[in-house]
Amino acid sequence: MRCPRKSGSLFYNYKGFFSVVLLAVVDAEYKFLYVDIGASGSGSDAGVFSQTELKEALENGTIGLPDNLPNDDQPVPYFLVGDDAFGLQTWMMKPLPHRNMTIEDRIFNYRLSRARPVVENAFGLLAARFRCLLTTMS
Repeated sequence: MRCPRKSGSLFYNYKGFFSVVLLAVVDAEYKFLYVDIGASGSGSDAGVFSQTELKEALENGTIGLPDNLPNDDQPVPYFLVGDDAFGLQTWMMKPLPHRNMTIEDRIFNYRLSRARPVVENAFGLLAARFRCLLTTMS
């Protein structure tokens, strides 16, 4: 992105270029359930998330998540999956620390990491959609 006028280093990220943060919640079917865009690139993902209405709703229990997963009669709560940058919460799963890991810890981290490609693929599909729109418009 081009540097916004008079923004100084606000949108300048740790990788050395200007950016905005796009924070999203994606389900297992590649559907975007929540999107927050526009925070300055100098902010961290967890810092941006801490300022969202989504986090507030998760913390005070007003988000209205179902008690069961689809097509299941057992009560299994919904969770967000985050990376190491996010704080552990009752509604947020994140990888276990890599120090002194047991086999069970490694298996947990591996299984949790399997959710990440779903999110990356959803963003890839979104980017492809915008590429298609931009090529048809020009």
